[in-house]
Amino acid sequence: MNKYEKFRKEHSDSPFWGIELLRDSLLPDLLDQDIHDILYWGGKDLATKFPVASNDDLQAFFKQSQFGNLELKKENIKKISWKLSGPEVETRLKLNKDPDFMLEAGFLAQTKQQIDQISTECEATIKLNSVNFNVVSDPNAPVNNPSDFKTINIAK
Repeated sequence: MNKYEKFRKEHSDSPFWGIELLRDSLLPDLLDQDIHDILYWGGKDLATKFPVASNDDLQAFFKQSQFGNLELKKENIKKISWKLSGPEVETRLKLNKDPDFMLEAGFLAQTKQQIDQISTECEATIKLNSVNFNVVSDPNAPVNNPSDFKTINIAK
């Protein structure tokens, strides 16, 4: 059974086929071994185009963008831990041997960097039905947002 048949059989009423088609079928073929790096930087770029103002807005943005349900697990000055779950994530994990969540990781890193204005990176760890993200900041490495930086208003 091919990926399309498997998807339709298990998720016939799911609206995620378009995302699945692009994220886990086309992009891996186009980007090959560079997929993780390119999608990470792509996520950072998206965060500069769609900057959110808070963790609540970030969670709403992830849901509206069909990335999944983003849940804050732990936060301190240097590190924030997130869990990404939901049907979008479960579908991608079931259908793919090596699903990539670096787009989301890059988005999380850049968003935290823009909010706190300190250098930040993110690491993703795939679990059984979810993905954990550890966003680590360096309080000793300040960065400045562009002078025209303005967050978007998230509809909730």
